[in-house]
Amino acid sequence: MVIPSGTTKMLRQYLSELYSAAMKIMAPAKPLVDALARRRELWFDGKLGSALQEIPLNVLLATIIVMLGLLAIFITPILPLLVLCVVAFMLSFNRKATARFVVMGGLSTGFGALTTVGLPPSPITSLRLEGSASATNFLTNLDPYTIFVIAAIGILSLGLQIDLTPVQRDTLSTLVNLHRTDSRAVKAKEIGELMDRNPETIRIQMRSLKALNLVESVTGPRGGYTATATAYDALSRGHNGDGDEVAVHIVKNGIVVEGASATEIVFNNAMRPPCQSCISIRVSGNIKDFSVGDEVEVGPTPISELYIRGKVAALDITASRIVLDLTEMISIPRRSVKTVARRAVRISPNTTLREASRILVINGAQEALVEDRSPGLVNMVDIAKAVAEGRTDREVREIMTPGFLTINSDAPIFEAVRMMGKTGARQLVVSDNGALWGIITPRDLMESLAHA
Repeated sequence: MVIPSGTTKMLRQYLSELYSAAMKIMAPAKPLVDALARRRELWFDGKLGSALQEIPLNVLLATIIVMLGLLAIFITPILPLLVLCVVAFMLSFNRKATARFVVMGGLSTGFGALTTVGLPPSPITSLRLEGSASATNFLTNLDPYTIFVIAAIGILSLGLQIDLTPVQRDTLSTLVNLHRTDSRAVKAKEIGELMDRNPETIRIQMRSLKALNLVESVTGPRGGYTATATAYDALSRGHNGDGDEVAVHIVKNGIVVEGASATEIVFNNAMRPPCQSCISIRVSGNIKDFSVGDEVEVGPTPISELYIRGKVAALDITASRIVLDLTEMISIPRRSVKTVARRAVRISPNTTLREASRILVINGAQEALVEDRSPGLVNMVDIAKAVAEGRTDREVREIMTPGFLTINSDAPIFEAVRMMGKTGARQLVVSDNGALWGIITPRDLMESLAHA
């Protein structure tokens, strides 16, 4: 069939007029659309937004997931799927958290859609005025088991863990460091200058952090942003392999720096001033607690059990980093003390020094545990000194060391290294379930590190 050219012309003219009319109608709504895109000066960001911040985020997300299932029952599955996509797109979470929300929302929508199988496309369309011959009560179509499943999905959704994206974490860390330094509200421009980002980008990140109840905004000439207590808790922890969060402690001049944690360690290959072998460490906390020349110890790290020691060669306050001139680095194996310690050789306090030396030689040990009411230690060095002085017939109780340090058998090797390094002890007695079991020495630790 051939369409007359006059009809085609009229159709084009009609579509053109329809498009022009639609543009005229949409023109007044353009400012509103722009405001929605920027999320500025809207009632949601004002009254409703502040009210929603009082609700825990996991509760809010669980409520949305339940509502999606109910929408699928009462209206149509297409609408909740659209809502799910829009909400997931607007969420400023990392991919893992967003994927969990989408999965839970999809399950809720899917179970809700099961009730419409074999029914009209939308049960609500079957409603009629009361008294009509075709009146239908759509509530009779509800399946109580479906409602129960949707409620169960909502309850499980309360366990959703919301993690920060790398950009959010960097923004929040910069805000915390600036706020700790000056104890005032921090403007987006200041954060943008330190992070080399546009202030508008920082404001967008702040809105998402505000929704997570990690940031509060302060209005007025001295306004800006401040971090909440939840933000400090979130930044003072790192992540281990199980998803739990672990702090990497920093020791300055022999004293643990409270509130400071190493969040990133970068090894610089280039040999350049101010040090020969430099390591850059990003610090969560007040960078001004450190000064050039401080002796700093970092570790152990959660995964590699890395222990780093060095002297502060430079400070980068804007990036919250310290540069260390590396003096020592050890990767400590993730093993317990009992796997390295040797079972203790036991000697009676009445044993002569001649007999004690024979027992130690036979067992290939350098020290033994003296079993007494007040147990002690005796080693080959003490016996050799006594023999050199001609006291070979003396008893062990006369030269033993009455006191000693103990360490639990399930303690990590790093704890034994720390105790020996801090106290200068030549050995530690290992206790197992409250009983003295073995002895660990620096030589044992060095052998374990050599085989790591």
